[in-house]
Amino acid sequence: MKKFFNLILAALVIIGAVACSKNDQIVDQTQQGEGLSFYAKVVNDVTRAYIDNADGDKTWNTVWEGDEVLVVESANPPYVSYKFTCADKETGKFVCADAKVQGLIGEPVTIMNEDFDSPHSRSGKSALLVWTNIQSFSVDQPINLVSQTSFFRYTYNGAGKVTLSLSLEAFREPRVDVSGYDQVNQITFEGKGETFVPFWPGTGSAEISTTDATLSYSINGVKCKQTTIKNICWGKVYNLGTLADPVATEFGVVGSFQGWDVAAGKTVTMYEDKDGWCVARNIELYKDDEIKIVKGNSWDVSYGPSAAGVLEVGVEHDVVSAGGQNIKVAKNGKFDVYINPTTNKFKYECVEEYTDLMVNITINNKANWNPLYIILKSGDTLLTAASGNLVSGNKYAISGDYIGSSLNYQFVSGSKKSETANVTITKTGATVMLEETIIKLKVQLNTDNSKQWWGNTMKIHVWNTGTSFDTSWPGTEMTFEGNYTWSINVPSELVGKTINYLVHNGNGWQSKDSTVTISAKGNTITGSSININ
Repeated sequence: MKKFFNLILAALVIIGAVACSKNDQIVDQTQQGEGLSFYAKVVNDVTRAYIDNADGDKTWNTVWEGDEVLVVESANPPYVSYKFTCADKETGKFVCADAKVQGLIGEPVTIMNEDFDSPHSRSGKSALLVWTNIQSFSVDQPINLVSQTSFFRYTYNGAGKVTLSLSLEAFREPRVDVSGYDQVNQITFEGKGETFVPFWPGTGSAEISTTDATLSYSINGVKCKQTTIKNICWGKVYNLGTLADPVATEFGVVGSFQGWDVAAGKTVTMYEDKDGWCVARNIELYKDDEIKIVKGNSWDVSYGPSAAGVLEVGVEHDVVSAGGQNIKVAKNGKFDVYINPTTNKFKYECVEEYTDLMVNITINNKANWNPLYIILKSGDTLLTAASGNLVSGNKYAISGDYIGSSLNYQFVSGSKKSETANVTITKTGATVMLEETIIKLKVQLNTDNSKQWWGNTMKIHVWNTGTSFDTSWPGTEMTFEGNYTWSINVPSELVGKTINYLVHNGNGWQSKDSTVTISAKGNTITGSSININ
């Protein structure tokens, strides 16, 4: 069986060779059957595209046998090509088997188109041609041939489709045309047994690593694994081992990222992993997200920590199956989420962190301040210049590190300054309002009983205003201003309108349903007028 060589000649190094002066002379020799030839010189033991080791992670075999090399004279029309066949497997001598062949690249061409016999069986096709100038060939002289193709090796005995995805756009479809190689970042194979998937890193050499890349695979559309492949370079086999069909469990991931919906088909299914763990892979989560693990598409059994708080990534945490708190996410990115229902352990691992994520604060500039500067603080930490940063297009971008955080903001324009206010940043950003006067609704406790038992938290629930000021229960947390007083900013469109509200502390103390007519100067409501219990 002939095995076509699968490589690219970016450059040919001729050792002790004297090149012919005219290209047409060599073409004439080939057409007359004189036989153009060369010796394939071994370069760093990575010359052949032939797998000949048990581990699949070393270099290529260097014995030539039954191989053919296709040489393209030019990357420009008329795409004249020559085929060389191995004439001596020990010395690596190749002779021109076919004379001038035209039009080869004008149509899809498969160079490696045969399945190797066991144990070298493979599926799929590769189409990497040899590019060079035919003048570089000199009779009986050695030429460096370096394989620029690498392989992923795996064994799969299931009945599904295996899809490999690489962060580098390195996979090549099995064809070549005048526009060059088609690039894709994933490729799907079917069939059982040992498979070698060809890809071309594209840069670097057999000696110098190019880069690291993220590889993931899925079976029948279910994401199974993601790993980092180190030091990708030419002429290597990267062994992925034996792949198995994922086995679904009765556990699933729910959370704010999908609306806390436990219905079948809405939860993210978890699959069996090793050592009693179940896993759901590559879930996109942000720092303002919270999640839980449920069983059987029901809230009857739901896993979470016994105490509220952000859970550290990559660490096992104790969880309970009833009465647990929501799991708060520590960073932004894609995560593999695990549960061990036997030991009541939870962990989540970040497989791709969004370190350069930015989100926008969108400003409703009703006051039409121009130029507009914004001052931002996270607690006592100043995030902008002390005098503010210039706002462009009524948007200001901040780091995604602040997703889930409440920031203090103030606007400045010349001698004008707005009052300070708070805004909570979400993964989609945030919207704030700039008016000449910020209208505040203040609630102040003025009874000893309320002061003694209320605490430091107050939320307000507002309804039937027909504006974004309406809330869903349990309402919006108000800003504590000291002296048993809390405040919230009110949209100017509600000035003169009577709104329905109640306030509560989230711990059993709340007012009765009440109303207040919004004043342009703001309102302060005391304990007796809001009927605090």
